[in-house]
Amino acid sequence: MTNAAKNNSFRIYPWIFIPLLGLIYYTTIFMMSMMSDADYGFDWIGVLILSIQLGVIWWLSQFTLNKLIKRGWRMNIQLFLFGVIAIVLLNACIFFTLRTIYVTIRYPEFPLFNWILLVVTSLEGLLKGIIVMSLLFSLHFFKRWRLESEENERLKRNELELQNRALKSQLNPHFLFNNLNTLSGLIRQDQSIANEFLKEMSDMYRYILKTTETEVVPLMDEVQFAESYTRLLKKRFGKNFNYSIEVTDFDYVLPPISLHLLLENIVKHNRIDEDCPMYFTIKQTEGSLFVENTVNLKNSVDSTKKGLQILTEQYTFLTSKTIEINEYNNLFSVKLPLLKIIG
Repeated sequence: MTNAAKNNSFRIYPWIFIPLLGLIYYTTIFMMSMMSDADYGFDWIGVLILSIQLGVIWWLSQFTLNKLIKRGWRMNIQLFLFGVIAIVLLNACIFFTLRTIYVTIRYPEFPLFNWILLVVTSLEGLLKGIIVMSLLFSLHFFKRWRLESEENERLKRNELELQNRALKSQLNPHFLFNNLNTLSGLIRQDQSIANEFLKEMSDMYRYILKTTETEVVPLMDEVQFAESYTRLLKKRFGKNFNYSIEVTDFDYVLPPISLHLLLENIVKHNRIDEDCPMYFTIKQTEGSLFVENTVNLKNSVDSTKKGLQILTEQYTFLTSKTIEINEYNNLFSVKLPLLKIIG
């Protein structure tokens, strides 16, 4: 809901609330037989007069209160009491003005004024003053709380956006550092594969640069990106590197380079050789991707330790859903929640 719509709703509510309050107020007085004209039956014109009276009191009180606040008055007990006293006087003036007109036209036998009626009207005005000022104070504090809440949410969103941009600025050097290590290993093993890896690496880096300003990318693009990378790794490690990718529903998005970060972690932290072959899977299950791999940790790893941190904080920025990391039965598993395409 926009701010304009919210403000309009606050303007509409009194038109519903005041007539309803007038009806309840008149009915209560009528049922308690406190009005001298109660013997004449339930009077809808009396309800209308009470509603008009309450409406005038409400809007004049609201207008005056807003003016006083703009001039620097504080919302405190002194202003509350001042408002109640003003409403008592205003209520009496409105009541006797309307009563004079109404009684003169419809019930000329009724007296226009007596002291008992003045006392009752004053007590009634006191009750109205407490009710109206309590509602106006509550409404004012609620509006202020809502504005502060919206401002805090906006500032929080801006802060998260700045953090996300900072994380993305770390992604490029992180990607380059890890893949240069892979390229170094390929150069020592097979220069033709290294040349092919270098070409594919330039294509992947182009993809990363293209998604730098993008919060999410289609699942299809991420899977294709991951498949390109795994084919290169397969050429490097041969039969010691095995994988399967089982994704059937591509109607999702996720943060860019998510799968690539996980694949990098697999290669970076684990031994992959004849004694310790690697097998990993990417499997889609009920709106999530599960990336699992066998664990054969290296003795020492030169790592920036930013991969999973970047991925975790990207999800924090985008959604309340979080990634889940588990290790069991010599398997390392990461659950990536998939985000639905909106629009």
